[in-house]
Amino acid sequence: MEVRGSDIVERADMILKQRNLKRASACEYAGISISAMTDWSRRGTIPAADTLYKVATFLRVSLVWLLTGADDAGLAPDERDLLDGYRRLDDRDRQDVVGIIAVKLERYPQREASRLGAD
Repeated sequence: MEVRGSDIVERADMILKQRNLKRASACEYAGISISAMTDWSRRGTIPAADTLYKVATFLRVSLVWLLTGADDAGLAPDERDLLDGYRRLDDRDRQDVVGIIAVKLERYPQREASRLGAD
């Protein structure tokens, strides 16, 4: 698999947008200029490992995901956020979340049948 700087920037920008963060904040955290990240995209260059690690840490994504788009744990960024949030809950709130998911899953077959025109 070929890793391109433009793909790294695209993934970083996607997470920044999802989390309502600015590219400048990620660059400041990583100790680089905004133009350096722009160069990754334009020139397709791959930044140093320590810089990539800092960007991934700021974005709260794995380094593997930032490089390849595939998470080493098989989780998408929104799934990782959900899991991280769940782990911060107490036992009662965790039970509530599991209950909400169960209700949503009960509705899924009905939505799928409706979408396929089977009702």
